Amino acid sequence: MLLRSALFRFIPPVLAVIGWAVPAAALEKTGRVEMEEGRPPAVQFTAIVSDFVKNTSFTARPDNTGLVKHRYLGHLELTPQWSPVSLIVDSNFFTDKMRDEFKPSEWDQTIGLLYRYERWAALLRYERDMPLDKSGLVQAYTEAEGLWHQDNLLIQKSEFYAGLGWLFTTQNYFARPNNTGRALLRYVLHGEAPVYGDWLWLIGDGNFFTDRREPNPFAPSELDWIVGVAFRWKAWEVMAFQETDQSIDRGGLTQKYFAIQLKWSWDTQSVPEIHTRAAQRRLSAQGWR
Repeated sequence: MLLRSALFRFIPPVLAVIGWAVPAAALEKTGRVEMEEGRPPAVQFTAIVSDFVKNTSFTARPDNTGLVKHRYLGHLELTPQWSPVSLIVDSNFFTDKMRDEFKPSEWDQTIGLLYRYERWAALLRYERDMPLDKSGLVQAYTEAEGLWHQDNLLIQKSEFYAGLGWLFTTQNYFARPNNTGRALLRYVLHGEAPVYGDWLWLIGDGNFFTDRREPNPFAPSELDWIVGVAFRWKAWEVMAFQETDQSIDRGGLTQKYFAIQLKWSWDTQSVPEIHTRAAQRRLSAQGWR
């Protein structure tokens, strides 16, 4: 047991060192990738391991018990050649450092359909968050979301997207970190910009939720924000980031952590990502098919 514990404590720093030395490419987040019409069948897969290096408040289950130590995430995206719609599947596991820091305590499952057209995307998804190591609260929702994507916004090579989501059905999906209210709308902002070549990137995320039980259901009740620095090389990425989830319409629980994340991505594509038809024409003129 002592040997097992020592090995597991040694693995995260080793993975981080490997990530600095090996290639890295960013995970194309759901709703952000935009590809040409009629492209060949594509399979995209991403695996992520995160170590919550500093965490005193980010909980390990939907009922806000425990404290997260690790996150294991798998992302699969399937896009048939004949279809403009992609199938998105995600499995996200958290572990609880108060019990067993390597055994999953929560499982978040997501399945969705994503339609892309040039800079626009429409997403329909279902997510279910449930405890694994004991019975307890289950949270779930179904969401329709529209997104707009833009490259080179103010900064060359930068990427930006904004989205509006409607959680039209929910099961205990709350509007604040302290598990109060019921979520109705989601406002999404994401941006990333290069700091040094294609190696060093600055990344930021913002997610606002609104409460359907409030007199004004359009006013944000919760803000989840992330700021981080990513080091990328080919199919690999190492990212150091901080996330804070907080109520903004009243006092209450704030969940916060600092983590180091190792990511590996793979896909079947043999040509570069194409974001617009104009880009497609340019690449075709250069000999890409």
